[in-house]
Amino acid sequence: MPNVKREAKAFFKLRGMQDKGRSRRLKQALGEVDGVIKVEVNFILDMVSVEYDPDKLMLDDIKEKVDEATGSQKDRGDIRVVGNQ
Repeated sequence: MPNVKREAKAFFKLRGMQDKGRSRRLKQALGEVDGVIKVEVNFILDMVSVEYDPDKLMLDDIKEKVDEATGSQKDRGDIRVVGNQ
């Protein structure tokens, strides 16, 4: 049986993404996490998307890293996940 790679994508609102330094820190912090495939930030919508491998990384790990990188969970909205979990 072929090895099927699973991927999921998490979307969430995050206030303050117009601050380029803050968004750069977030992208760098998430990009260093094993299992994160891609991070995108939409400055206009304050939206962040994270493609990740759910076999290597749990959603709670992403939430924790986002909160660490931004310094607060109060700025993060609920995370919505789509994909092959």
